[in-house]
Amino acid sequence: MHRYLFFFLVLSSLSGRTQNTSETKVSIEKKRKNWDTLKYEKFERVFIVGLFQQYRNFSNEFKQLINNDSLGISNNTYFAESQLIGGIVLNYDKFSLSLGTRTQPQEFNTGKGHTKTFNIGFNVGDNRWVSENYYRRFEGFYNKSTQNFDTAFKRTGNYYLQPGLKSSLLSSRFMYFSHYDRFSFKSGFGCNYRQLKSAASWIIGGSFNVYTLNNDSSIFPIQSRKYYNDYANLKGFQSVNISGAFGGAATLVIFKALFISGYFTVGPEQQWRSYNLGDNYRNLSYMSWSGTGRFSMGLNMRRFYLLVSNSNDYNLYNSAKIMSLKSESITHNFTFGWRFYKETPKFYEKFMKSKFYSFL
Repeated sequence: MHRYLFFFLVLSSLSGRTQNTSETKVSIEKKRKNWDTLKYEKFERVFIVGLFQQYRNFSNEFKQLINNDSLGISNNTYFAESQLIGGIVLNYDKFSLSLGTRTQPQEFNTGKGHTKTFNIGFNVGDNRWVSENYYRRFEGFYNKSTQNFDTAFKRTGNYYLQPGLKSSLLSSRFMYFSHYDRFSFKSGFGCNYRQLKSAASWIIGGSFNVYTLNNDSSIFPIQSRKYYNDYANLKGFQSVNISGAFGGAATLVIFKALFISGYFTVGPEQQWRSYNLGDNYRNLSYMSWSGTGRFSMGLNMRRFYLLVSNSNDYNLYNSAKIMSLKSESITHNFTFGWRFYKETPKFYEKFMKSKFYSFL
């Protein structure tokens, strides 16, 4: 897993406001010509700090397609409820960094056990394109389908727990916006742009991600294993995926401050899978589908911003006539923040003149 983290270790520097040199002012004016200033505005070299809280559900849904199971005993949906996650997001120019951790412990009397979580994200890009990168790790799942195979569930309310089950997702998503001259994606899901009038855009993009699911014993409860034949002792699963995506996005603006924004993408995905069956490994290559949907609404003013959003990321790992697996992450987010206007640091002025910055 660590070898894939190499692709996501990017360092950036955060701070300040616009630069005073004439060279930088000229470059800024040129960039302003690339969009309609009546449609949206960009906050040049403004240091932005936001605080967020999230409620995130991460699930792995298994269904076997080998044997007849009218009672659904073989259906297993493992949920990791991370409860309330709090954190900070820092934005400067084209860069964004967010860090979060759980702020509210779970209640053990719910019978759902305990989930450990870790999340980190890093985004880069201007309004033409965006690269979203993140790593999520969950440990400790409960089986939402317990009532299908455990007759005592109605009496006890205790779910089948897998405290050692670990799942992670390392993902990098790229999106290019066809109408970036009048539509600002970041105004609805970030904080360094502000949409002034309603607009929409097509999205073309792709993604690279690594999904893992590992346990110290079979992932399936004893009652379900007989239905999975050769996969009964499945202890782990990993898939390295590359996908393409196409979709659309739109933002509705009222009084240049209130907004409603959303987007949806879907596309084919090439998957290289590895199944840990306990005593052997099975490596397969598949074509499947993945997609992303997101919705937000809030208030976006010159200094203060507030947004509430909901997102749904999913990947399908289906094997014809054998088994289907759906990995899905649903996130509810609340963020508010403030924009600080300051002078551009000298070291960042030098960075802005580099070829790497011009590429971004």
